[in-house]
This record gives sequence, structure tokens and C-alpha cells, in this order.
Amino acid sequence: MSADYKLYLTYRSEYLVLGDLCVGVRDRRTSAWLPLHAAACAHVLGPVDSLEASPLLAVKLRVGEHLCLRSPTRRIVTGPIVAIEEPSASLLRDAERNWKAQFEPSDLRHSAVMLATKP
Repeated sequence: MSADYKLYLTYRSEYLVLGDLCVGVRDRRTSAWLPLHAAACAHVLGPVDSLEASPLLAVKLRVGEHLCLRSPTRRIVTGPIVAIEEPSASLLRDAERNWKAQFEPSDLRHSAVMLATKP
């Protein structure tokens, strides 16, 4: 397991981050991966202490702060961080399986992300 991975937990979601990229979002209640979540594949900007504040770039995130991410279309601010963990090897394997199922399916009909094809 790489030390570059962090798992940020809020009350509702888990954000798996590699470096400054959110590579997976998971629902904490169901443990289901949410590949179409706005924060999936978004870049981490840094912490904010309120929804109106600007992110503090290059500052380490702490419990109680909100995670601020940037997707191509919007800025995303999570609920307050309740824990920061090193992800387990099994969680990383599960995230990789989910990623491959979404973006490298054996059959496009079995993916939640459908690629546009010509008629």
C-alpha cells in the first residue's frame, strides 16, 4: 500500500484520495461505491472551515474541517471530516475492482458509465 493514499471520512461518505486526486467516493451506510458522485475524479484543493471560505492550499487537512475539491464543472465542499485514515489493503483492492468495473468493463452494457457510440 502506498503512503500517498488517504481516506477522509465524513458523516455520510468516505473519500479515497491519491495524492491530490479523489479516486473514489463510498457511501458509509451501505459501503457502496458512488462512481457518479461529483467528487469522484475531482482534485483536492485543501481544507475550508466553512462553506463560504476559500480553500487553504497546501495545508494539511484536519478533523473538523471540510474537504474542498475541484471538478471540471464546480467546486465541491464536503461535510466536516470526522476521521482521517490510512486505507486498508482490502479497501484499496475493492476500490480498484470498482474502478475497473466502471471504466474497463468486459461489456459496455455492464457499466454504470456508458460510452457514446455512433448509431
